[in-house]
Amino acid sequence: MSSNWRPDDSLSERDQKGELRGARRIKAALTKNKVRLGKGVITSRDTGMAAVRRDLKRTGLPPGVSQSQIPIVLGHGGDFVCFISTLKPGTIVPEHAHKQAVFRVVISGELRFGRKTLKAGDWMFVPPGVAYSIEAGPKAPLNIFYGHG
Repeated sequence: MSSNWRPDDSLSERDQKGELRGARRIKAALTKNKVRLGKGVITSRDTGMAAVRRDLKRTGLPPGVSQSQIPIVLGHGGDFVCFISTLKPGTIVPEHAHKQAVFRVVISGELRFGRKTLKAGDWMFVPPGVAYSIEAGPKAPLNIFYGHG
């Protein structure tokens, strides 16, 4: 993908009713796969969640990047959408900026940002509009939890 690649931040936008588009997408995937969120604990291993994850897979990403939206919306106003991303070793996400703040936590592997190498448990916060690029370490896939809102 060229350096002209830009992230799709549309899931953090609100529709005419004020609902987060990412929340609407989650509701559609849960309904389609007959998964109900109740008052109890839910997990990624619950019945139907594998199908929900497939339906929440994202497209239009740089080569070597795969990503799925997590079927949960956080925040007081339901304005924080979450994702799991996997980058193949050596994958570079070109410089880009988001319209909203982004928070990332490295689950496994190495995330290179400038001269810093982040490892499992390390995190980064990127303010809205700040351009940055990341790279996966050379030896193992990079798995990241991240959210924005």
